[in-house]
Amino acid sequence: MDDLYAVLGVSKTASADEIKKAYRDAAFRYHPDRNAGDAAAEEKFKQINAAYAVLSDSAKRREYDLYGSTGQQSRPNQQYGQQEYDAFWEAFGNGRGYSQQSNQRQYTYTWSSQPKREPTRSEAFSSLLGGIITCILGLTFFRISIIFFPIGPILSIWAIVSGASKALGSIKYILNPGPKTGGGKE
Repeated sequence: MDDLYAVLGVSKTASADEIKKAYRDAAFRYHPDRNAGDAAAEEKFKQINAAYAVLSDSAKRREYDLYGSTGQQSRPNQQYGQQEYDAFWEAFGNGRGYSQQSNQRQYTYTWSSQPKREPTRSEAFSSLLGGIITCILGLTFFRISIIFFPIGPILSIWAIVSGASKALGSIKYILNPGPKTGGGKE
């Protein structure tokens, strides 16, 4: 496959706007309607569209920059028997995604490596107030929710349980002796 940056006539450090402008200029120049019957121009137009399809999508561009291709050919991480990177498993697979940097295998645990930030006292009080309000609203609307059977009572009970658990969690946090520094200002 040709160098996609060369096909569009841009550098590897080109911004998205520069790539878009180069694509528009080249597509206009080699468009089949402007070059009727010219097979070379038609082939160049196809190459330009293929290059723009990869370089305009940030994920495909990153993959192209790392591997030189966006197809399903063998990649360096497959030679070690690892699974192919998949955005779905990155989001839903317990955060066990990985990235390859400097031709080294390096695992990046997206969720587990992030330290959990403790809420401040004011955030805990806000959460307590929100939980109490949610619980009260659930109790208030439970009587009229019977009209919307079976969804109404289910939603009301869910609001009551959700509000109560949020309020209890906040109370537990507020009453817990220990420093409440949090991540922001109180």
